[in-house]
Amino acid sequence: EAKASYIWGALLKNIIPLIVAVPGLIAVAMFPDLADGDQAFPQLVNTLLPAGLRGLFVAAFLAALMSSVDSYLNSAATIVSNDFYVRFVNRDVSPERLLVIGRVTTLVLVAWGIGFAMFWAQSADDSGIYAIFQTLMAFFQGPALAILLLGVFWRRATGTAALTGLLTGIATAVSLYALSLPSVSAALGWNALFRIQEPFLYFSVWAFLATALVTIVISFVTRPDPVSKMSYVLVAGPRRPSSTNEESNR
Repeated sequence: EAKASYIWGALLKNIIPLIVAVPGLIAVAMFPDLADGDQAFPQLVNTLLPAGLRGLFVAAFLAALMSSVDSYLNSAATIVSNDFYVRFVNRDVSPERLLVIGRVTTLVLVAWGIGFAMFWAQSADDSGIYAIFQTLMAFFQGPALAILLLGVFWRRATGTAALTGLLTGIATAVSLYALSLPSVSAALGWNALFRIQEPFLYFSVWAFLATALVTIVISFVTRPDPVSKMSYVLVAGPRRPSSTNEESNR
């Protein structure tokens, strides 16, 4: 169940683009003369919702925002304290010390986020934070998806091939981003690599293909991982016996 939940969660994630895009399409139809795209959703809320529901909507929006932010901060603090500090600095650290490290990490990340937002608001770049965030995510989304699919569906995939493919995919996405910059295109004397202004999805697609290709090729030329190790990772592999079954067998 845990192995298949990753695939099921990814399928559910496909609903989010519809949730994001449909209100924008409705706003285009209702307010064709709206100059600022950032005002599309607020205009929809003010136009379609009565006063009471507007307040409820704002409360729900803030609750969802805080829920997402505290999840990100908690995950980041856990990674810093457990995966880095415990692993590389002090393996015998006390729980109280880890709690302090997690809190300090959270404060640093919040301060950095506020500072970055203020800096970006004052910068001359006209790209929104959403576009920048999606571009950064595009560097990893395609490669990570390729590794996940090959890892859970293909028995021959190896760890060495996965790491090499992941790095290749990230490098592919970063290279495409650099080549798509107008300044780079002008310096090289060629036309724009992509015809749209924010081609982050194209980065993900090509990075996905590069990662999958490299992972498959290297998997065939490297030693396969033991079957006992891979069987519990694959969706079609055997289920790991539960503790109850193990005790009954004893």
